[in-house]
Amino acid sequence: MSNNKNAPPVRFERRGDGTHRISSSGSSFGDAFTGWQPGRESFLFFAPHDDDAAISVGLLIAEARRQGVPVRIVVVTDGRNGYVSLGDRDGIIQRRIQETIASYALLGVPATDIVFLNFPDGGLQAFYGRRRAEQGEPADAHGFTGLESHFVTELRRRTGVHGARIAPTRIFVPSAADYHQDHVAVAREVPISIFHATGGIWPECGPTAERAPMLYWHCVYCKLPDGKEPNIRVVGDAEALARKIESVRAYNSQGQIASMLTALETSPPVEYLLEETFSLYRPGGYDACFVA
Repeated sequence: MSNNKNAPPVRFERRGDGTHRISSSGSSFGDAFTGWQPGRESFLFFAPHDDDAAISVGLLIAEARRQGVPVRIVVVTDGRNGYVSLGDRDGIIQRRIQETIASYALLGVPATDIVFLNFPDGGLQAFYGRRRAEQGEPADAHGFTGLESHFVTELRRRTGVHGARIAPTRIFVPSAADYHQDHVAVAREVPISIFHATGGIWPECGPTAERAPMLYWHCVYCKLPDGKEPNIRVVGDAEALARKIESVRAYNSQGQIASMLTALETSPPVEYLLEETFSLYRPGGYDACFVA
């Protein structure tokens, strides 16, 4: 950590493919993020629960906003199961909305850039895919429900960037190996939603995205899946870490995240990402396994 007050609050490090050595580093996203296009980037964070992105990638979010990169947070569930006292149970959804707005404001994200999908906390397995909504279920303006339907809409949603309207170029999702079932559901549904977003299906979800965004996995409650390692490290200074911790503390109704706060306060100010390029299976891809 630098003691130079003029030093950037965050730096990015990338390791080379197949090695643990740092291949590039710097204070610009282009120093670590593949194919970075200054002035043509937009970030989308899928948060299964409102606090997930702040806990896992708060340094990254704040630095993106500091550098002028548009950020949108998509909160998938309504937080109804997050109460720690019976007195909080009936009002917990509205309380968490206010906590979310306060939390991400500390990271530079205004309330207008937070989307609440309001799927039931703990019940995402009932909303795989896309179908007509039944009475009382979260639905879009056309009467459809399902994670894929809503995710495709968000992946196609354009943001104004330097006079242009662009769909998200980088999306961030908790690890597919996470302990929480809602995290697993979101991780499962995002890749197929990318496929749909770049195709012509479901035109009511918005104009087709011109290209697939880069995909970044990060860790909330657990490590990456077996055999996977991060290839980008985000390193913050003391001030950046303090801001992140303050944003997590904004969830003062969430007593169960006390251990997460302790971990943030006693661990290095780092975050890890696994950057992957979205790609489909191509015939011939396994030919190397069959050598004469």
